[in-house]
Amino acid sequence: MPETEYRITYTIERRERGASDFTEIGFGSSHATGTVDAAAYDVESQIQNRQWETGDGMPDPLEVGRG
Repeated sequence: MPETEYRITYTIERRERGASDFTEIGFGSSHATGTVDAAAYDVESQIQNRQWETGDGMPDPLEVGRG
């Protein structure tokens, strides 16, 4: 294990047309890594592959628009 580890936590939000605010549609975190770059790569991979976590009432990640 490295002397220092890094983890990035994130929340994904969206605002539907006509809505006044954003709502949370997903969340997650990277694995513990030895560098910030490795943690960022992990988060990028999770998001691109639609592998974030969801809670009650949140849409399936595979149903969220790509752009």
